Amino acid sequence: MQKKLIALAVAAVTSGAAFAQTNVTIYGNVDMGVMFRQGNNGAVANGQSQYDLQSAASQSHIGFKGVEDLGNGLKALFDLQYRISPDTNTGLASAGHQYVGLTGGFGTVVAGYLDGIRFGIYGKYSPFGNYSVASLTSMTTQYDRAANALAYISPSFSGFTVILATATNTQGAEGSLKSVHTTPNTGTGNTGDDRLLSANLIYAKGPLSIDLDYETTRAVGYDRDRLYVATAGASYDFGVVKVSGLYDVIKGDVNSFIGGNTTFAAAAFGLAANQKYDRRNWFVGATVPLGKFSVMGMFGQVKDKTLSDADAWKLGVGARYALSKRTELYADFAHIKNDTNGKYTINPMGNGAGTSVGINGLAMGIKHSF
Repeated sequence: MQKKLIALAVAAVTSGAAFAQTNVTIYGNVDMGVMFRQGNNGAVANGQSQYDLQSAASQSHIGFKGVEDLGNGLKALFDLQYRISPDTNTGLASAGHQYVGLTGGFGTVVAGYLDGIRFGIYGKYSPFGNYSVASLTSMTTQYDRAANALAYISPSFSGFTVILATATNTQGAEGSLKSVHTTPNTGTGNTGDDRLLSANLIYAKGPLSIDLDYETTRAVGYDRDRLYVATAGASYDFGVVKVSGLYDVIKGDVNSFIGGNTTFAAAAFGLAANQKYDRRNWFVGATVPLGKFSVMGMFGQVKDKTLSDADAWKLGVGARYALSKRTELYADFAHIKNDTNGKYTINPMGNGAGTSVGINGLAMGIKHSF
């Protein structure tokens, strides 16, 4: 549903630790797990089940990043990340974020294929991040990255940081979306491009973290309709437990109903010609550290105010055991309860890719970062 936005993950790469590096750093993550999914309710039928051997709690990837000191407090930085699928031997399956930029006393400016702000906020405040059978993110139909994107990250002022971002066309080369509109655009130039504007205000000080994000972008496939999204997330670390939560409002102009990667006409979903898209998402979560163990839980809901009886809630629980600072074992379980017309199923991939099966999910495995 949601368009791609620009990333808080960018800010992490521009930390002081990264500035100390003057050569290229290779980094990555390898995750392999066993996953089982089954069950049906709501509009999910057939009682299908599926076993998988795949990355089940985090995205496997490899990346190359570096920072060069240009003098007078100015530095150049870059990061090129590639996703990998170790279970299928497909190598560098697709690109992760890809960018180059400058950083200094003025802040940081980066351009390229950038992680989404909203996607990053979901991952930041979910105990499971954005990649797990127990995460809510796949139910909100997130997109993880924006093409042709430019972002500015301000310096931190008393705990406050601002990220401003835009994209000339979030989903491909400029001019590539002309044919998908209800009235195909045949003209030259940028007619039909999915342009993005977003703003993120962050407060992080001590145990408290807060994110407020607002964005607007076109409803792909419609000539004038737009989508508007407001997201708020917060967490507080009490030491013995870290609690977090998120609330999301997504509204659209007439007929701007978007599902997954495809735009659908309102009539296909029984909507009136003048009906507007309206959805709310929320979750609360907690993480409890117990030495090398940590246990976590999440409860959330997708509330569809456009379609009737299409809401769903999800419960997720999980545990982690640290074998070292870089290697851990994991186990996650989730259950989805759909309303009569709800169609939500278990999918560990928060960007909506991959297979989606059943309403119960269990995953166990190991992941190693380097």
